[in-house]
Amino acid sequence: MPVTAKPRTTKPRAKKKAAAPPPENLTPSETIGLEIVTAHKDLAPSVNRILESELGERGKLVAISLFRDSLGAVGDPNRNPAIAIAAGEVEDASPEPEVVPEAVDAEADAVPVAATEAS
Repeated sequence: MPVTAKPRTTKPRAKKKAAAPPPENLTPSETIGLEIVTAHKDLAPSVNRILESELGERGKLVAISLFRDSLGAVGDPNRNPAIAIAAGEVEDASPEPEVVPEAVDAEADAVPVAATEAS
């Protein structure tokens, strides 16, 4: 009886997916999202929902931060991405914080009188 080879029943492996962009090319919100998905792959749909929302970067950063912080807290409403996104919308609607230059402390910059007399 001749030996015949059986036809292959498994499919060849698919090629690897393209690597994620390096962290230096990610926004702060994308970096947090990557950290979450790396630790909890099952949360990718929730993370994607937040990062693909129409929020600006400030809003996305607030939403993804609230979502991340809720992961360890039982009963935190921000575990629901829709609620975290709503909080991000509030942040987007608020005006940009005004950056005020630090006042120069004239007394701190002054040379003590005793030091100048001793010279």
